[in-house]
Amino acid sequence: MGKRASDLRTMRLEKRLTQEEVAKKFKVSQSYYSAIERGQKPGEITGALKVVSDMRKRTDRTDGGAKKAGREKG
Repeated sequence: MGKRASDLRTMRLEKRLTQEEVAKKFKVSQSYYSAIERGQKPGEITGALKVVSDMRKRTDRTDGGAKKAGREKG
């Protein structure tokens, strides 16, 4: 796995997003997105990193920042 692909996976996991959530936003199938993360398929990694980052920022704003601050219930 390339450095950029591993960065993508790490960021997605830190943001608590599924491959399916990111793939949908990136307009690719989950299986294709998974292959991008593994470095097995070409993909615009920089764009995907931005998508992942932007997705979590929006979620943090809508839940009052509870997840980001570790105050999430459940």
